[in-house]
Order: sequence, then C-alpha cells, then structure tokens
Amino acid sequence: MKKEKIITCIENASGTYELCRCWFEYDKINYWYYYILDFNAKFFLGIEENDFQLNGFQIRRIADIKKIEPRTDACTLINRKQEILKYVKKPAVNLGSWQMLFESLERLKLFIIIENDYKDLFTVGRIVKVKKKSLVFQEFDADGKWQDETEISYDDITSVTFRDRYTLTWQKHLKTLVSRPEK
Repeated sequence: MKKEKIITCIENASGTYELCRCWFEYDKINYWYYYILDFNAKFFLGIEENDFQLNGFQIRRIADIKKIEPRTDACTLINRKQEILKYVKKPAVNLGSWQMLFESLERLKLFIIIENDYKDLFTVGRIVKVKKKSLVFQEFDADGKWQDETEISYDDITSVTFRDRYTLTWQKHLKTLVSRPEK
C-alpha cells in the first residue's frame, strides 16, 4: 500500500470512532485494531482495541505499516454504542521525533514497553535518560528486579506502549514486590 493511501486512511480516522485494522511489515499473519488519536508523517499514536476493550496507547512507525483499512462491521457499531472512547484522553506526547516523544513520556513518569518487532526485542521498564539518537532504559525482570541500565538506539525501536494493563499493573505493584523480606 502506498504511503499516501496509508496517511489518508490515518487522517480520516484520527480523532473519530473509525477503527483501523493495521498490518505491519514485520508480521505476515496478524493485524491490530487502533483508534488513531494523533499522527504525523513518521508516527501514529493509537489506542489498541481488542474485543470491545481498550488496552493502552501505542506509538508505531508509519513506515512499518504494510496495509491499513477502516473496520466496518458490527463490532465498530457496538464500540460506538458502548461509548468506548468516552473517557479516553489523548496523552500529551510530542510525536515530532523519537527524542521529543521520549522526553514527553519521561515527564509522565510511566513504565513503558519498547519493542523492535523485526528483532524480537521486548523490554519493559522506565526511561532513565533521553539522548539525541538513543535512550538510556532500565528494565525489570519477571521477578520484579531492576536490571542494569542499557542504551537503546532509536533505530532499533518499532513501537512504544504505555498505560496498558501490563505496565500499569507492574507500576502499581513493583515496589511492594521487591521490598518484601526474603524468606
């Protein structure tokens, strides 16, 4: 699909109840549903929808979109009737560049997920420092133990997720998990 058609579809859906079905270059089988909240020529900010539920915000690169189309079925009508977007507030995230985007997220003090779907990179944690071409990041493991800080090049990022059930649950409980006494 040509970039102009992709941008037009995103532009038409942005800020509306039009749900978009997105296929990405790095996944030949699956697709995702998003309500588009903001976009520019490089990124889009969407809220993921799955089976009448929203699950966090994602920022993805437009260059990775293979195909995008509006979802036009009864599920979309149900979402509208349920007013699924009624209490959604677009987060204050600047999509101007990776650096601006991460500076915005750093101010929100949220746990985030960073992925590179081409390389099977998945890391969850917090932003330590935002640089011009990279990000210093600290992840935690499945036991809730913080790992050493690592530097991630912006070129190695395909998506960022935040305010989803996974990161919000970890952020709520991580301190109590790691501060409990060992047996």
